[in-house]
Amino acid sequence: MLRGIERQLALLDVVRDFDVHVSLTSPDAVRVAFGLGKPIIALTDTAHSYFVNKLTLPLASTVIVPSAIPMSEWAKYIPSAEIDKVRAFDGVFELMWVNRFKPTGDSINKLGLRSKEFVVIRFEEARASYYGYGDKSRLLIRMARKVLERGYYVVMFPRYPYQEELIKSELGLFLKLGKLIIPRNMKLDGLDLSWHARLVITGGSTMAHEAALLGTPAISYFPQHYYIDDYLMSKGLPLYRCVDEDCLVVLDSILKADNERVDTSSILNRMEDPTTLIINEIRRLTVEGR
Repeated sequence: MLRGIERQLALLDVVRDFDVHVSLTSPDAVRVAFGLGKPIIALTDTAHSYFVNKLTLPLASTVIVPSAIPMSEWAKYIPSAEIDKVRAFDGVFELMWVNRFKPTGDSINKLGLRSKEFVVIRFEEARASYYGYGDKSRLLIRMARKVLERGYYVVMFPRYPYQEELIKSELGLFLKLGKLIIPRNMKLDGLDLSWHARLVITGGSTMAHEAALLGTPAISYFPQHYYIDDYLMSKGLPLYRCVDEDCLVVLDSILKADNERVDTSSILNRMEDPTTLIINEIRRLTVEGR
């Protein structure tokens, strides 16, 4: 709580004045905007993030969400009298930047890799407020080892120091051989990296969604049911869900498949990019606030 107050005070020093606040449900930023009497647009696709939603959605003027998530999920956080402030769109937030992305190859040039010869792996957000499913790091280490033993390079992103220490202790030989890379002090375009990867594996959702939208096979081992995953898979995107030991089976099946990329252009064209909706809400709330 003290750190949150510190962030809010620091934010006040930076923002000074503004017309509308827009964020992916930042509790500190929302509190500042609400305290200043400014309209708030909350963007969210994480109905499972209980504490963050409780602290932000009731204060929002508009809540923008993917239609794949049932309205009943948002009714847990928003009073029934205000539920009409929820605006739904038939798509995902990641379309906002995926639709505007052009691959350059800069990311793999910095890492000294070639397209499709590597797999990107990112650990789960084990210490997030919504993550109460136990540590899955050792499962990810087993998956990484299987990938490495198949001859692929691995680009690995630990989220916490203990995860990096586990990589060093379990996969240290591959680090020394240069087959496993942990990028440090390096600015990398995550979309460009995912575009050129053979596969993306993550314990979260955003990176997996981005990869699948780009046509790169992606595995999410996030252990809770997630409506957005169901939505993207139903569209025919190369996104795969797994839990615990099943992940090793799914990994094998993907690496054995000949198809390295799916042409997703026609699928993306049928999905709604929320950018226009967000801009229209900003304009509406700005005019109403004058």
